[in-house]
Amino acid sequence: MAIDLANIRFSYPDRPDYPVLNIPSWGVGTAEQVFVCGPSGGGKSTLLGLLSGLLQPLDGELTVLNQRLDLMGSRQRDRFRAAHIGYVFQQFNLMPYLSALDNVLLAAHFSSATSKGALKDEIKALFCTLNIDETLWHTAASQLSVGQQQRVAIARALINKPQLLIADEPTSSLDQANRDAFMALLMSMVADNQMTLIFVSHDLSLASYFSQVEKLSEFNQLEGAG
Repeated sequence: MAIDLANIRFSYPDRPDYPVLNIPSWGVGTAEQVFVCGPSGGGKSTLLGLLSGLLQPLDGELTVLNQRLDLMGSRQRDRFRAAHIGYVFQQFNLMPYLSALDNVLLAAHFSSATSKGALKDEIKALFCTLNIDETLWHTAASQLSVGQQQRVAIARALINKPQLLIADEPTSSLDQANRDAFMALLMSMVADNQMTLIFVSHDLSLASYFSQVEKLSEFNQLEGAG
């Protein structure tokens, strides 16, 4: 199993009496691509925060890639995330003043012992695969189009060859043409690299890209959790 959750409970410190997640049991197999849907504000991003080690559960066993994240300290979780997890954020979260190449180099810096020269070669090969034109490699992220930023964000998430890829509403601000192009590219890269993918969105039209579709409300049992 890539993900195995048991008796997970989470609420934010400023609202301890308002549980956000109460998950008795949930799992995802290795190399599965899962679409998790639910309304905005329903806890989807919180779930991804737990799976990536950005958040810690109040209770329960949180196992990701056969490692108990709930037993790790924050530094251990940071190292684990850098080495094993790729994250495509809703707003891409690129450093606007850094070039496309440097944005991806920054992500690689935290987990790889590979020399900078070899890393640049890997990134350039990935850029070519993602159809990021060479003329854009040294362009500041703030000067790239939305479609170009998408591709750089995917490259950043993939450069460390993650076993688990997490995507948090990455198509929410895109028109249909850009959304469809993004999804086709993402699914192709995931399949080619045999990654486990957790993709969350409130847009049910994206479910057709996935063989496994789950509603967060079906395994997040909030009734009576408080």
